[in-house]
Amino acid sequence: MGNLMTLDSSFAPLFKLLDKAEQLAGHFSGGHSGQFLSAKDFHSSLRHSIDKLKRGDNTQIEKLYIWFLPTSSWDDFVGIEGEKIGNELCELLTTIRNGKQ
Repeated sequence: MGNLMTLDSSFAPLFKLLDKAEQLAGHFSGGHSGQFLSAKDFHSSLRHSIDKLKRGDNTQIEKLYIWFLPTSSWDDFVGIEGEKIGNELCELLTTIRNGKQ
């Protein structure tokens, strides 16, 4: 994994998108995807991961990156309604993950 930046104001766009994603994910229930038994389970894990990242836990970047990859957990639970946010997050997380920000 590339060098991760310290969490500062440069992460503001990421946090804004993650907050939108967390709100949208809360509107879904049921289903299953990989490690998650339901959309509610995914939403809870997403919320906790975002909170940890905001507190400086950079290890959450990798987890979030995987969840927002195309055809991964985000797409499985949120589908077309979250496609734009998911794609934006995947792109942003890829950039951060690769240390290019």
